[in-house]
Amino acid sequence: MVNDEVVTEGGSLRLAQERDLITVLEEVEISVDLASAIAEATQVKAVAESLGRSDVAFWAEVTALDALARSEGSPDAMSRGKVILDWATLQGDARLASRCHALLAMMNLIAGHSGAGAEHATIAVTLLDGTEQPRLLAKMLTRQALGLLAAGLLEQGFDVSRRALALAEQLDDHELLSRLASNAFHSALDELMPDEARFWLERLESMIAASPDLEVELGDVLARGHLAAGRPVDALAVLERSGDIGPTDAQPETRAGRMLLLAQAHHGLGNLPAAIDALDEADRITVHHALEEVASMVLEERASVAASCGDYRLAYELHRTFHQAARTRWIETRRSQVDHLFAEQNVIAALERAEQAEAAVAIDPLTKVRNRRWVEDSLPDVVRAWQTGGPWTGSLAILDLDHFKQVNDRFGHHAGDDVLVAVAGCLQDCRGVRDVARIGGEEFLLVLQQHADQEQVARDVLSAVRALRWPHVDTELRLTASIGFAGCEPGPVAALLREADRRLYRAKRAGRDRAEGPW
Repeated sequence: MVNDEVVTEGGSLRLAQERDLITVLEEVEISVDLASAIAEATQVKAVAESLGRSDVAFWAEVTALDALARSEGSPDAMSRGKVILDWATLQGDARLASRCHALLAMMNLIAGHSGAGAEHATIAVTLLDGTEQPRLLAKMLTRQALGLLAAGLLEQGFDVSRRALALAEQLDDHELLSRLASNAFHSALDELMPDEARFWLERLESMIAASPDLEVELGDVLARGHLAAGRPVDALAVLERSGDIGPTDAQPETRAGRMLLLAQAHHGLGNLPAAIDALDEADRITVHHALEEVASMVLEERASVAASCGDYRLAYELHRTFHQAARTRWIETRRSQVDHLFAEQNVIAALERAEQAEAAVAIDPLTKVRNRRWVEDSLPDVVRAWQTGGPWTGSLAILDLDHFKQVNDRFGHHAGDDVLVAVAGCLQDCRGVRDVARIGGEEFLLVLQQHADQEQVARDVLSAVRALRWPHVDTELRLTASIGFAGCEPGPVAALLREADRRLYRAKRAGRDRAEGPW
């Protein structure tokens, strides 16, 4: 008697494991708990490596680096992201390349390289194929908007900000809404755009009115608004109500920006020692995380404080250093290719290239049928379509060639490859079979057409495999197959694959050359 709970080494079970890993990873990359995201992504990476899935392992590594850079800082994230991006580009893996570009966008923005940050963020969004989680799209749009605004591309930056705003409102994601509106508000103030600043401030105020607790989270934005209006007392009060933020509570640039605002508030009130203390802490954060943009603003404020202290020589030296740093950043931005990217980049063509790359890696190079990647990315959509608009009518099956190892051992791997190619073509021609995917050495997934009769498909497929001949290999060579069908019951893809795999092994143990199903 077969124990249905026994875990086998079947390719479909491995596929189910890999699908589970990807499901976990998709949740991890949108998590706001950065510490947990780092730990979980690291675990996924280890399991993916044990399964031989380099693409998933790299994806998990990029996810961990992204979370690490936003919390503790990661000096190696930039270089490692470039290495993984090169691998993804070589493999034609648009999904992984998108995540790499998003990581590189953030690292460049943290370093103050706004042009490069905007380029990477724009490419990251372009490479998305529409199957990603809405929160990931909103997150990437927010990063793109930040990069564009920092690079001085205001029209495009505010347009993307509004697109991300609409998506974040649909998701009712207050954390993303506050971050997005804060970035846009700060940019509008920096660029002396009062109407735009008012639009985003009104959004922030409406959020606080609906959720008063958000005042603490949005304290920095409100404080800056008070400082811009010449109200340092109100700014300091807001910052004090917001409380301290620890190293794991916010991104490094947010913590450094908070200390800069605190220094400006104390400076406005004439409390120069407190202002200097806050600037010292801001300096510590900017040096540790290489926050060049914020460091420049801290330098400018330190020069102003020095002048208020009467140390005009120091104020002069600090101002000169500040202007040198500002010119360096201006040259870097002017050299950026982001203007060229937006002037000449054909977004439709870029999407088509991404789709072509995605399609290429979803085809098995030997048999030219679909492969594991297609099963991971597209089979869930097929299953969802089965469940929409009526009773469940879809079905799938796992087929394994019997004693295929003997073919390789007796006739060689070239002959084995010829056999696999012929079997794949035979399966595609069988009535009632919609899609065929190779998921293991000699193991294939069959996705049946809706309303197809499982038993009839089983008979047709088994007969077709038995009828195959390979005279160029051996006139006596005959092959059979064993098949396991999943029941026509609603359920997740991983559960259907496990069910088909268990029935496949029942067929194997019952003597092979047969099918097992729910009939």
